[in-house]
Amino acid sequence: MLYISHRGNLEGLNPEKENNPEYIDEAIFKGYDVEIDLRVQDGNLFLGHDEPQYLITSSWLTERRNNLWIHVKDYGALVRIVRTELKFFCHEQDKYTLTSNGYIWSHDLTNKMTDKCIVPLLSSESVEGYNQNGFYAVCSDYIYECEEKFNV
Repeated sequence: MLYISHRGNLEGLNPEKENNPEYIDEAIFKGYDVEIDLRVQDGNLFLGHDEPQYLITSSWLTERRNNLWIHVKDYGALVRIVRTELKFFCHEQDKYTLTSNGYIWSHDLTNKMTDKCIVPLLSSESVEGYNQNGFYAVCSDYIYECEEKFNV
């Protein structure tokens, strides 16, 4: 099973550090993939969930491409990465979306998940209450809890 840290978090929400490139690198160094939020403003790449916060370069993304799952937050970001080797997806309120490398990112946790699904469990309660297995990956702010639960 693949564990994807949500914005760099491993032990719960940490809004002051989320999407910070150094925080993301810490999670990657510990062996995890990371879901990040990518935006473009004035032609520059930024990380940030609700707004552009951290200026990054294309090479920063490329150097970490094997460990990043990029949540594209605006059209400019999509245009910049659509024909690259980066893993990305776009969604707003969708129950599920397809990632650029062919996985189903499913927010509808009632679906029967398969080895083609990524399950976002973004609260401690959702981790505790989720009782399926057989999916490809989990994305969470509570990675250590997920490891305890799903490493069977």
